[in-house]
Amino acid sequence: MAIVARFCFDVPFGKKADLMKLMKKWEPLSQELGFSKAQVLVGSIGAPESRVEFNHTFASLAALEAVWAKLNDPRMVEYQKDMAPFVVPGSHRWEVLRIQEG
Repeated sequence: MAIVARFCFDVPFGKKADLMKLMKKWEPLSQELGFSKAQVLVGSIGAPESRVEFNHTFASLAALEAVWAKLNDPRMVEYQKDMAPFVVPGSHRWEVLRIQEG
């Protein structure tokens, strides 16, 4: 059963462009850890304009868990420090959705 793991959070006003530049910097680490290329969504109509979502597709929940198991990589500390100014505290979360086939 394929799934989408969505990491979503709100970004302080005026910081989305800088966030996107930062995400390019960290894209190689993301791929090295096993994340698929993210589909990036930003709020527009009916969602806060501050909302950013990164959707990653995985073949199974086990595949996602295998990637999450690698998040103890020491480089994640620097990544989290770099990301902190772009995340409204308390707004970040993971959502896991099943892809309905047929």
